Amino acid sequence: MLELNMELMQKGGVLMYPIFILSVISLAIFLERLATLRTARYAPKDFAEKLKQALAANETDVAIDICERNGSALANVCKDIITNLDIPLQRLMETAEESGRYQAASLTRFLSSLQAIASIAPLLGLLGTVLGMIKTFIVIGQQGVGNAQALAGGISEALITTAAGLSVAIPTVVFYYIIRFRSRRVTAELERSVSEIINQILKEA
Repeated sequence: MLELNMELMQKGGVLMYPIFILSVISLAIFLERLATLRTARYAPKDFAEKLKQALAANETDVAIDICERNGSALANVCKDIITNLDIPLQRLMETAEESGRYQAASLTRFLSSLQAIASIAPLLGLLGTVLGMIKTFIVIGQQGVGNAQALAGGISEALITTAAGLSVAIPTVVFYYIIRFRSRRVTAELERSVSEIINQILKEA
């Protein structure tokens, strides 16, 4: 299998190397996001319960300490809210929204990179196709159409690079939608948890 892959890399020409690099980056991003995008990481339920108990007891300092020790996205948003309880309610809500947007930005990390890879990979494959066909026509111009082996090199390069580009782009598009779905699910849970904490603060105020 490895020998076959190396043979295809060689026959596909120099553009096979950036296509291969893009495939590695795409897979690495996908695996990293799968491991990272978990509700327990961004909005842990045990943290939310401890924080609610501290707020119910009006223990603001304890609540801030709980946020600092946890360090999740939810904890960071809640800390920003709790440390600004002395400002007007409208401004407090704006602070919560700003903090939430900042924390949620990390949820969409690398999505634009997956989009770029999904767009660039087939274009590299298309460029390889063009270069392969150019080589074929050069051979035809020099040797005519009688040398099938000489023609096969350019044609195979054209077909292999096209297939390689699509083989990277298609899974990358699938990776993108999987990660986008997970990020939206975690974002929704983060927003729900923040809303519960804000309601708890307002109820105790």
